[in-house]
Amino acid sequence: MLIQKRTIQVLVIFMLILSVLIIRLAYVQLFATHHYSKNDIDLVAESIKQRTQSFVLHSGRGYFSDRRGEPLDVDYYPSLILFPFLKDQKWPVHEVANILDVNEDALLKEVSNAKEPIVFHMNGERRKLKEDEMTKINQLKIPGVYAQYVQERTENIAPHLIGVTGENVEEVKRRYSDQLANGNISIHAEVGVSGMQRSFDPFLISQGDAKLVYFVDNLQQPLFGFDVKYSAPANPYHPTQVVTTIDKQTQLYVTNTLKDVGISNGGAVILDAKTNDLISLVSLPNFNINSPFGIGAENQIVTSHTPGSIFKIVVAAAAIDHNLTHKFDLFDCDKNLYGDDEEPRQLGMLTFEESFSQSCNYTFSYLANELLKIDQQILHKYAQKLGLTDQVGWIGDVYRLEEITHFPEEERGKVTVEEKDIGDYYAIAQTSIGQKNVRVTPLAVANMLATIARGGEKHQVRGSSKIKYENGTTVVEFPKQLVNNEERISTYTAMRLQQLLRSVVKMEEGTANPLLHSAPYSIAGKTGTAEKGINKNEMTHWFAGYFPAEDPKYVMVILDLDHKGEVKTLKAYRKIVEFLYKNYDGNE
Repeated sequence: MLIQKRTIQVLVIFMLILSVLIIRLAYVQLFATHHYSKNDIDLVAESIKQRTQSFVLHSGRGYFSDRRGEPLDVDYYPSLILFPFLKDQKWPVHEVANILDVNEDALLKEVSNAKEPIVFHMNGERRKLKEDEMTKINQLKIPGVYAQYVQERTENIAPHLIGVTGENVEEVKRRYSDQLANGNISIHAEVGVSGMQRSFDPFLISQGDAKLVYFVDNLQQPLFGFDVKYSAPANPYHPTQVVTTIDKQTQLYVTNTLKDVGISNGGAVILDAKTNDLISLVSLPNFNINSPFGIGAENQIVTSHTPGSIFKIVVAAAAIDHNLTHKFDLFDCDKNLYGDDEEPRQLGMLTFEESFSQSCNYTFSYLANELLKIDQQILHKYAQKLGLTDQVGWIGDVYRLEEITHFPEEERGKVTVEEKDIGDYYAIAQTSIGQKNVRVTPLAVANMLATIARGGEKHQVRGSSKIKYENGTTVVEFPKQLVNNEERISTYTAMRLQQLLRSVVKMEEGTANPLLHSAPYSIAGKTGTAEKGINKNEMTHWFAGYFPAEDPKYVMVILDLDHKGEVKTLKAYRKIVEFLYKNYDGNE
């Protein structure tokens, strides 16, 4: 009786286990076929993968080019694709070799080593096909031999502008729930993590990759009667192309030049002085695309820093407007910043213009304290008039998407004169030379110089001109836009500032004269040295300017965050000016 009872118990347990397995199998086959487990695994798609060999022509995600259409992060051109089963078959290799003008052995060797579909290489590089070569190869109709446009990921030469992508299932669900429900995108589609990849993600996200697919048996041999099939998303307009405003050759040269002169922490930004379009943006240390939040991830060009004497431009603008300076007024530049001791750098009695060109601290601490007697917020107001406290990167609504920005990590500058500092000569003196609570971004400084060069008109900085469909038509065009232009300096003030900026390079005693006065372009600008913190040995050095001074074409700001005495910014500035002159405007 006991044995019978135990037998029944075992049978019941067995039936329960079997029932659970049957229910689980039914659930998987009927309800969870396309969304199995918390990772949303598509079981049908995975089973197909096991029976196919495929070659991805492009991921479907949009890519970036420079202003002339040169690729920045991927290349996309005709290539020869060879499937591995060719090594076990006879195929007219000689005909393909004749079309490409290569040795037959080179083709056979590539195939013999292949375990999956490959792109044909010559001398270690992908063999780019001409359009007529692609047509002739495809006319041969050889199974396993195809000429198609193929996307190749290249070195991202503008990583801080473009940004990076990553796979994030939860983020795809959050951003694209409707598209997921409609089956337009995959749960495993990469999304933008930083830069334009992040802000332009709705236009860039893949709606499915395009690939060549071949069905194989368990020995990875082609199933009889099947040819390679072209598989692509239903939307023929993807992948999209973001046309940036930067110039690829200039970007490469600036990057190499900063490294050559020894700037390892800092960066440079170049704008078109007339259009305010970005030409180059380089931030150092280098960006590691495999560690998007590690060392080098911070974009120094849109991060706020202590500007040092660059801020004297703001004090000068306010002093000019309030008639605090006259041509023959003299300032005792043997005095230190606070006027209570001697300055180690004895400059003597200087005019306002000489004080600016030689960067006399006492003159500007005196003027700032006089200005705050007129208006306690005057320095903040003039920083705003010059665009230093605004977000100056392009931002606007595109279709139903609000506040699409070209520089999503851009910080706002700040000029804070705390209430406790009002009447404190020493605190105001520190603020007057761009220390204490003053922080600005190099992008905003470049925009300020461009504003002055244009006579006071403020524009947003564009990093991209448009986004195009695969067929070349425009999806989105980013128009030129003004930025807070009702609060601006007058044309007269801009003209006076232009004279002051020119004196920094033109005057023999100007702080930038030794290295920049003989440059092929006439340059106007301002140097700036700032203490990074309590430790006075940690310094930042800037040079911000535009050129040619008489008819500005370029605005450039260079920043060295680890300044230790050697003026690397000016050395780099000179080299880049010479490059731009020789390659774009010179007669050589």
